[in-house]
Amino acid sequence: MEVLHMKDSNQPGNARKSLEEKGYYIVLFLCVLAVGISGYLFLSSAIRQPEVKPGDETLSVPTTVVPPTPRQTLPSVPTSAPADGDEAVREVAERIVVAPVKGEAVMGYDDKSLQYNETTRDWRLHAAVDIAAPGQTVLACMAGTVTDVYDDDYLGTTVSIRHDDGYETRYSNLTAMPTVKKGDMVKAGDVIGAVGETAILESSEPAHLHFQVLKDGTPVDPAEFLG
Repeated sequence: MEVLHMKDSNQPGNARKSLEEKGYYIVLFLCVLAVGISGYLFLSSAIRQPEVKPGDETLSVPTTVVPPTPRQTLPSVPTSAPADGDEAVREVAERIVVAPVKGEAVMGYDDKSLQYNETTRDWRLHAAVDIAAPGQTVLACMAGTVTDVYDDDYLGTTVSIRHDDGYETRYSNLTAMPTVKKGDMVKAGDVIGAVGETAILESSEPAHLHFQVLKDGTPVDPAEFLG
């Protein structure tokens, strides 16, 4: 009877030990199963390519560098004389007109009505324009040829330039030493002298340029010529 009592007292411990061993294996099995399922899902997602439907937009990254388009530049203006035969360019170049000096007119142009002259104290025609410009250099109005440099008895030191189309310009009341001589070729804007006080006929006026323009030998309004 004593032996049977000892055997019965060990039965609960054996049962608990058996359950613990079974539980350990179950947990181990579940862990292995979870690892296997995770690995399968990872591999299948990595191998499976995404499905691209027709019409879906895709973004591609260019693998080559496209050189930038060269910037367009405007053609440069030629600085040399126009080539022979280029009549249009030559005509434009020859018609460049500049003002001989900068200043206000102290006596305007009038070839029909008499104007009072302070120096001579009388009335007379004034087929030129007097521009106040003390000490200023005088410029050739347009390209041409110097036809004469002389001392006029009434208008003082004078330079005369012949241009195309029958035009002639005269610059009077200059200083006694102009910077050009007869036969010189000049361009529009070239310095031909300086404003002086050599015009006896207009000595009562402030230092000015007596500027006259002729067309085929007939005086015309310098304002119209200068534009």
